[in-house]
Amino acid sequence: MKKLTPFIGLFLIIIGTIVLILTRISTLSTHNSLLVTGLLCIIAGIWLHIRSIKHESNF
Repeated sequence: MKKLTPFIGLFLIIIGTIVLILTRISTLSTHNSLLVTGLLCIIAGIWLHIRSIKHESNF
């Protein structure tokens, strides 16, 4: 599990992007909850990825 921890942020970004793509392809774009879920996944993924990079660096 420790080897996968730095990649959780990237996984969340990918999941959020897939959710937004699926809402665009299907007729679910009228549901704001799915759009907000995709956006929150992307924001959380970016935040976790930046945090993991800062944690690994020596500065």
